[in-house]
Amino acid sequence: MQQQQQQQQQQRRTEPNQTANEDEIPEAAAAAAAAPRLLCERKPPDGGRPITVTWTSDIVRIAQDGLGGRRTASLNPAALRDSCACGACRDASSGQKTFASVEIPPDIGFSHVRAAEDGLAVSFANDIERFARQAGGRHETTVPWASIEAALQRRGTHDAAALSRRKRSVLARTGVRYWDRQTLAKHVRKIDYAEFMKPESPSFWNVVVDILRLGIVYLRNVPRDERSVVRIATRIANIRETLYGRTFDVRAKPDAENVAYTSGHLGLHQDLCYLSPPPMVQILHCMDNSCSGGESLFSDGERAGRLLWPFVRTSSRLAPLAEHRVPYQYDKRGYLYHADRSVVDRDADGAFAGVYWSPPFQGRYEDASVDLERWLAPARVFEALINHPDAVHSYKMEPGECVLFDNLRTMHGRNAFDADAGGARWLRGAYIAAEDFLSRAAYIPAGQAELYRGPEAWTPEKAQKELSEGDWHRDVVERVRRIDPSVEG
Repeated sequence: MQQQQQQQQQQRRTEPNQTANEDEIPEAAAAAAAAPRLLCERKPPDGGRPITVTWTSDIVRIAQDGLGGRRTASLNPAALRDSCACGACRDASSGQKTFASVEIPPDIGFSHVRAAEDGLAVSFANDIERFARQAGGRHETTVPWASIEAALQRRGTHDAAALSRRKRSVLARTGVRYWDRQTLAKHVRKIDYAEFMKPESPSFWNVVVDILRLGIVYLRNVPRDERSVVRIATRIANIRETLYGRTFDVRAKPDAENVAYTSGHLGLHQDLCYLSPPPMVQILHCMDNSCSGGESLFSDGERAGRLLWPFVRTSSRLAPLAEHRVPYQYDKRGYLYHADRSVVDRDADGAFAGVYWSPPFQGRYEDASVDLERWLAPARVFEALINHPDAVHSYKMEPGECVLFDNLRTMHGRNAFDADAGGARWLRGAYIAAEDFLSRAAYIPAGQAELYRGPEAWTPEKAQKELSEGDWHRDVVERVRRIDPSVEG
């Protein structure tokens, strides 16, 4: 009997360095969905020790025996689904995600796992509905063997981000006003371009102050000239050149290398989160906006982050917003950039340092065992806060208008537009690095920086206290209690 069992087990295994279709074990073949199914034992191509793979409808377990003992890792369905790089989940031209992590259903599971030449081929139960329909219920993700081996080794990359002390010292002078749609409507300014360009003009410094205080400001009467965006940027500081060049054009085009260069809806995000660090100031000059749609969207992401910060610090359900590292990546057209960032970032002392949110530009997780499910629930809370209609400032820019905003604070997006029905949408853009912008902001004239702040210097502690006593706080408490009823208001 023992010999027969050994023979049956051996038939279920693949030979070293091989995978085969007979390794397929559909869910229906299991007597119970919770019963682990041995998929294969695979010997790595480098001659290392075999990796054993088993799975249930809820989890894929991998194990490897070594001289230092047995290494194990668990792969959950949400993380594997989020890292899918198939043609439906990654735009063929830009390489960017076609879905947001928060779209993944909370009860997603595994329906089928098989060993393939280049990794584990995984199908999902309760997949994102639109993908399940497109693939006829057979949407499949391939998890590279390298990712599985990385999970066993716990390999990964971590970078640290901190709120610049220089920025904090400047904000102490200008103050910070957090905003929703109604608040911004009362305070956002449109400053005349000619006045902005005058040497030592108060209007110039008002633009600098508003980028710091509000995170957004407009210019009007800007000449319709392709060099105008350069003149605006260099009036403040040096341009931060990127893979898109010294300046860039935002307009729909075929074979787009960036989702922004299409005509579809573009959700709220920050630019270039895969750079270290991302640029601080983004400038967009409207050259043409004559087609239907194409309204620019803005939301105060730092407001949402600070409102959630007390709960991120005290609730295990909200903590993943600061603990979980989201991979951001650009890997197209001869450029490879990668950085891992938390939604709510902390500095070296554990204090609030900022926010990062850019769903279209997320990359694959290098560690296939990452626990994404703990992060998804609080991420949905953050996403709901920035996307709530009361939080979003929507404005259709006209030719001759230019918006300057803090890319590290203010999320931006765009409504879809119909270029085929006539008209066009064309924005000229440029970036300024935080280091260069803050070096300029340090010289805001005495009195002008403090003009809108009030008598007391701004501090993060003061800002946090004011937010915790405002109307927004009550709404956040209600949302947080839906995932952690134990939190106190």
